[in-house]
Amino acid sequence: MDNEKFQELVLQQFQTIAGELKALTEGQRSLENGQKHLTDRLTRVETVVTRIENDHGTKLGALLDGYHHNAEVLSDHTERLDRIESKITTHDIQISILDKTKSNKRKAK
Repeated sequence: MDNEKFQELVLQQFQTIAGELKALTEGQRSLENGQKHLTDRLTRVETVVTRIENDHGTKLGALLDGYHHNAEVLSDHTERLDRIESKITTHDIQISILDKTKSNKRKAK
């Protein structure tokens, strides 16, 4: 191979390498732009997730407060019901005694 053909071959290789380098540079730029776009979207997603977490935290707190209130009311109602049942039992006994006393007085006459 003579010197001229060698130089031509080397020049072609340099041109090929330069073209590939340019394509790589453009690809790198495209990747950087895509990465920036993804970073912007991620920032927006993080903001939305933070807002959702705050909203859910507030709602969960309110829900737990309501649950505790309902539990207190239920406990109060249970205590009242127990007192009423106790009174009813006492009244049933008293009525039964009165009925027996009445019956005995009628028989005695």
